[in-house]
Amino acid sequence: MSDSKNSKLKEFIFGTQNIGSLIPGFLLGIVVMLVSIILTKWLGELLPYEKNPLSVVLVAIIVGLLLRNLIRLPASFEPGIKFGIKKLLRFGIILMGIRLSVFAVIKIGALAVGLVVVCIAAALFITISIANRLGVSEKLATLIAAGTSICGVSAIVATAPVIEAKEEEIAYAVGTITIFGLLATILYPYLVELVLHLSVAQAGFFLGTAVHDTSQVTATALIYDQLWGLRTGSGFSGADIAITTKLVRNTFMAFVIPFLGYWSRKRNNVADPGVKVSIMKYVPFFVFGYICMGIIRSVGDFAFGAEAEAWYSVWHFIKTAAVYVIATAIACVGLNTNIKKMIKLSYKPFVTGLIAAVSVGLVSFGLVTLFAKYLHF
Repeated sequence: MSDSKNSKLKEFIFGTQNIGSLIPGFLLGIVVMLVSIILTKWLGELLPYEKNPLSVVLVAIIVGLLLRNLIRLPASFEPGIKFGIKKLLRFGIILMGIRLSVFAVIKIGALAVGLVVVCIAAALFITISIANRLGVSEKLATLIAAGTSICGVSAIVATAPVIEAKEEEIAYAVGTITIFGLLATILYPYLVELVLHLSVAQAGFFLGTAVHDTSQVTATALIYDQLWGLRTGSGFSGADIAITTKLVRNTFMAFVIPFLGYWSRKRNNVADPGVKVSIMKYVPFFVFGYICMGIIRSVGDFAFGAEAEAWYSVWHFIKTAAVYVIATAIACVGLNTNIKKMIKLSYKPFVTGLIAAVSVGLVSFGLVTLFAKYLHF
């Protein structure tokens, strides 16, 4: 393999060719994850509840947030923290695919498509309408709408160059989405069980459609699983359903982002027939990785039997490893969140994001309630 191909492979896997620069932040993420495991167990023993009301993933976010905002972290930690958010999280999601057969992925995905389409359409319409009423710029409104409807920060970053958004608009959109995504991550696992009393399937579809970013959906769903330990009659957990639903949402980037680019150019009367948008550019690769792991699980179950000792040890090890990988990545999300910067956001994007988040949550709740009899396994 040539040096050029080696360099491209390193950049694809690690996001940089200087792998050594990732070590400090990556190790900090691991330390936060390990501390969170110890803290969760210790606090669970202190609290007067029969079942521990805390989750390792939830504690990892909080510990990461506290470290980031109470201690001035050296700049040397930044590359590794970014690696945790961008690369490690996606790797963890791919590994999560081993939990389900490919047939289960397809079954959940087929049920999720209708919910996803309605929620995306509602989010786009509501967010842009509210933003226009509040006087938020069209491009900033489009970015917040993309982040709310599809997949959070990833959608914002992908949409920005298509609509030629300014750096300030990108920063506002990312901050707004991050704030409400974090709030959802902390509150929704308790909301769906203790307040809304949703079934496992309903909870999974709700979390997969109502929470913004892929990292936030993954964290929220794992917290739900770790808190309640509930499964459907077919053995699916809330995380299985939520993450699969979220990946269905992610694939809609391929259609929604080119549309937003076209719509933005048309609204601004920009004739640009020479611009070609590659649809495949907006299909996240880890969606295919997740499906591939489902195929591996299906083949292994067929060849050896799901409960065969050797095969069970393999897929169960991968499943367990995925949770620790994701917990480390989510710790990095906390370590990357600067609350002081978010407080400086203008109130108009903040109000837009708040109304959009609540509206999408209500639409999602309405759908999973209305179609409850169809959303079961």
